[in-house]
Amino acid sequence: MIADQLRKHRKRLGLTREQLAEECARLGADQLTFAALTNIETGRRDRTGRRRREVTVDELEVLAHALAVPLLLLIFPVGELDKIPTIPLEPAVHPRMAWKTATGAEPPVRMHSDGRPYADRSTIGGPNGPSRLEAWRTVVRPIELFQQLSDETDLMIKAAGRLTHLERVKQGHSTEAQHLRKVREHHLTEMARLIETMMDSGIRPPSYDPQTAREIIETGLLTRPSALPSLPDSAEDA
Repeated sequence: MIADQLRKHRKRLGLTREQLAEECARLGADQLTFAALTNIETGRRDRTGRRRREVTVDELEVLAHALAVPLLLLIFPVGELDKIPTIPLEPAVHPRMAWKTATGAEPPVRMHSDGRPYADRSTIGGPNGPSRLEAWRTVVRPIELFQQLSDETDLMIKAAGRLTHLERVKQGHSTEAQHLRKVREHHLTEMARLIETMMDSGIRPPSYDPQTAREIIETGLLTRPSALPSLPDSAEDA
């Protein structure tokens, strides 16, 4: 599946394997040579039946960057297949289910004999091991919080950008500008609430530019404001 996606996106950009190898080398992955890419794309196998060249996660990140494609699309080609392969002993699943599992929105699933999916509640490491479902739930929380925080940050930046434009054209006292200030303040408050939850859960929040960090702290919702990471003054806004 990865081989098909690499070939598809390479051809989408009109690149030869030699050119893609050059792109990878420029990104610091000179091990992804023409020969390596050929083995990956063709799935060539040795005498034992094993693929001559597997792809590491680090290399997938480089290839995704080189091909200007989201990493997950190299693994889960949604929009192309009716079923997405997952683990070897299970039948392929609906693309929506595969995508939600990959992004942490849904737990790993197994399939009933009638084709219906169900959450995998099997134990890990034997009958006395932890439940797979409960183990998944304990580690997925950072993804949920980061996604919520990312959404609130995007909305805050959007409101701030529009407000800056209005102030630039001398409409800083307009009704729209007053509304945008309230919207921006609301999203800053939500960001602070989520950051407090993250720090309380032992999850390191992302860094923000000094001004945004100060405004988050000024909401008064952080019990440990000094623990909020802040970018250097010269760095770009978060």
